[in-house]
Amino acid sequence: MIFLIARKEFLNNLLTARFVIGFLICLVLIPFSIVINIVDYRDKTVQYNVDSDVAEKAVKEIRVYSALRPEIVLRPEPLSIFSRGISGQVGNRVEIRIGDKPMLAAGKTAAGDNPFLGSFFSIDFVEIAAIVFSLLALLFGYDVFTREKEDGTLKVQLSNSLSRSRLLAGKVLGILLTLLPIIIFCFLFSAVVILFSKNVMFSAFEWGRIALLFLISLAYLAVFIFLGVLISARSRSSVTSLVLCLFVWVFFIFIVPNVSAYIAESFVPVQSRDNLDRVVNDMDRDLTIQTQERQKAQNLPTGISCWWCNWGDDGRLETYGNSRANFEIMLRKISISELLRIEYADRKWAPQKTYLDSLIRQSRVAERISMISPAGLFRVIAESVCSTDVRAYESDMEQARRYRETFIDFLRNKNIFASYRYITAAPPESFQTEDQLIEIRSGGEFKTAREYYEWAAKQKDQYAAWRKISKVTAHGDQPNDFPFLSVSDMPRFQGRSKTIASGLADSAVPISILLIECVFLFALGYVAFIRFDVR
Repeated sequence: MIFLIARKEFLNNLLTARFVIGFLICLVLIPFSIVINIVDYRDKTVQYNVDSDVAEKAVKEIRVYSALRPEIVLRPEPLSIFSRGISGQVGNRVEIRIGDKPMLAAGKTAAGDNPFLGSFFSIDFVEIAAIVFSLLALLFGYDVFTREKEDGTLKVQLSNSLSRSRLLAGKVLGILLTLLPIIIFCFLFSAVVILFSKNVMFSAFEWGRIALLFLISLAYLAVFIFLGVLISARSRSSVTSLVLCLFVWVFFIFIVPNVSAYIAESFVPVQSRDNLDRVVNDMDRDLTIQTQERQKAQNLPTGISCWWCNWGDDGRLETYGNSRANFEIMLRKISISELLRIEYADRKWAPQKTYLDSLIRQSRVAERISMISPAGLFRVIAESVCSTDVRAYESDMEQARRYRETFIDFLRNKNIFASYRYITAAPPESFQTEDQLIEIRSGGEFKTAREYYEWAAKQKDQYAAWRKISKVTAHGDQPNDFPFLSVSDMPRFQGRSKTIASGLADSAVPISILLIECVFLFALGYVAFIRFDVR
């Protein structure tokens, strides 16, 4: 009997304009969103390949360890084709630095103070599905009882031996069977578009997550079917039921998700980035002072005298053509400054983490408020399934910070901070005294550095004096005299492992809430229909 009722409901719905209109809406919007997001994913993949090549080339074309700052390029998430989440709001490049722990990836494109709120404003497959599926479910459920009550057929059906429980089950099943072909079409059509798209290759992991997303979509659809049935069972007419359903739909689909971000921004403040920058800058200045004091305690000069030098931030220093004494002074200074730099990076991380935690806390509040709505739940779960949520980004950044520790351990194990290879590619055995360098560069005109400096002090044209010791270029005066540094033994960054079940622990609660809503709304609808006046 339940199947017969469901079959009758299904056939009747197929002949309605709302089914045709709903199918056409999905036929237009779903492929459009998939194609647009495939193009976006391709662009990100192209940029990822370019950035990866640049990062790899930068690592291979260095001569000293002080210039070795590997850059992590985060691979774009293929499932962002279905749910963008925050993937389009945050950067994809993380430079590993000695003096700073990675906080946020470079290349931020979001407008606003908190990139973690960006997922509340994206349009993609999941966003369209959340809007269209819920609307169709309510449109097919709002008059499931009121229509037949107004026609008088509901009273006739229940006057026979047909129980209300079977009638309710049959009608709910009929609505589900009506909408099932539409949702299956949306996913199958999307899969076909992806299969025939160039440069888009899904692994078993991605297809498994899509299957999981399909099941979650069914649960989401069921929530609004039961909600429509409940409203229909509590309404006296189809018009009243339709108005209530549309109000509920607008409230849950548009108002709650957008208000959640507004409330979070208004009542959960983010710590000031300007204050953070001031604190970090103060620590950097203190680092400079402490470095100078410790170097002074070792009787090291404050300045640096070098023949060829290339300075950079984060302790980068490459130098050539110096005397043995100058090389030794530089190395002693570096062995002090770089260890201090690592120590201060840990100190700076405390305020940086506080600031980062405030961003994440604000996004968590917005997420929890949005979960009042089934649509908010659906978006949260979908982003987790597609690995485009804040937690996936947090995981990437945490792995980047762990890789930094691995990289620093690699340098320490090689005792690089006490090695000349940190600042020069010239082997120590090739270092010469200042007297030897002066004699070579002057073409033998001056035998000692003292002789040259006494002569130079008497010259009015210092440039001419400098040219005197530039007659002959000594081997090792320039970086091109040496090959690039081999870093084949350097540990490489490994991204987070991916399995169908990985990362779903965080979405267990939202999934449970969604399923509980299904059961709860069905129970309310059942009780309401049992008490429904069919007269």
